[in-house]
Amino acid sequence: MLTARDIMTENVTTIRPTATVQQAIETLLSERISGLPVLDERDRLVGIVTEFALLAVAYDDSVMRDTVAQHMTTDLLTVEASDPIRKVADLCLVHRVRRVPVMDRGRLAGLISRGDVLRAVFHSREPALAT
Repeated sequence: MLTARDIMTENVTTIRPTATVQQAIETLLSERISGLPVLDERDRLVGIVTEFALLAVAYDDSVMRDTVAQHMTTDLLTVEASDPIRKVADLCLVHRVRRVPVMDRGRLAGLISRGDVLRAVFHSREPALAT
């Protein structure tokens, strides 16, 4: 059985809640990613800021100095590293999220995208498709 740890991306780019919206946008664009986990000064996951949320405010120049904390999602759906990928898939489908943080002993261990789940499910079925 594949687990979240098996398919997660480690060494995730993160941002602090005190960073500016402008810094968040610059990071998203330079890293070519669509979301950033937000970690507090004690490296605890406190939110996620997404390109979708920032696109909604990017037209307003006065918002560029706002903090990430003002625009991040704090209602987080997470999985444990040992959880089966089916749980991740269910979260993506039911809650329509694009990424799910993976936790290990209360700390961010990685991130799983919908594409990661689809890839894992597809590749795990390949032998069945060949018969």
